Amino acid sequence: MTNPVSISAEPLADTRIETYLASLASGLRGLSAEEKQDILLEIRSHVADSVAAAQDRAAATERVLRLLGDPKELAQRYKAERMLTRASRSFSPLLLLRTTWGWAKLGMKGTVAFFVALFGYGIALALTITLILKPIMPSRVGVWWGHGDLNVGMVDHPERMHELLGQWYVPVIVVLAFGFAVGTTQALRWLIRSRTPKQSY
Repeated sequence: MTNPVSISAEPLADTRIETYLASLASGLRGLSAEEKQDILLEIRSHVADSVAAAQDRAAATERVLRLLGDPKELAQRYKAERMLTRASRSFSPLLLLRTTWGWAKLGMKGTVAFFVALFGYGIALALTITLILKPIMPSRVGVWWGHGDLNVGMVDHPERMHELLGQWYVPVIVVLAFGFAVGTTQALRWLIRSRTPKQSY
């Protein structure tokens, strides 16, 4: 006599898998169609292999999907990994900053990388702004020393301080800004490449 439970087990398992994959596909928006398809096939194959030998297919499917975790979170991990792979080959500060921000949500190493990006690119941007301001306010922008403090950029009372670079301000700051930008980019690329890529499931 056929057990009625076994008749409904496979359709129930298949429904759960399709529902999970549909939710995963929704979370993968922003990736190319090819990337999305590869991920969905990978997960489908993983689930199929995991439940192939199970006597209770519905229970095995439930266990595998639970181990995979929330499909939206799994999609975020896949997207972050794809962005990190692209960023590791990029010299774009904007892409590296955006990627490290996403990486920061996934762990401590990503958080460190994001703060490196924020600090390095922030300094480069601040120095670049002073270069723009220098021709507009030449007497207030410079590298200033006074009262035991060193200030770079614009000061309120330049008459109370000594400007150290004079006409060398622009070339020196150009080199510094460029150095911070390039150094930060290289540091981020190294951090990304030195990560241990983890299987997303």
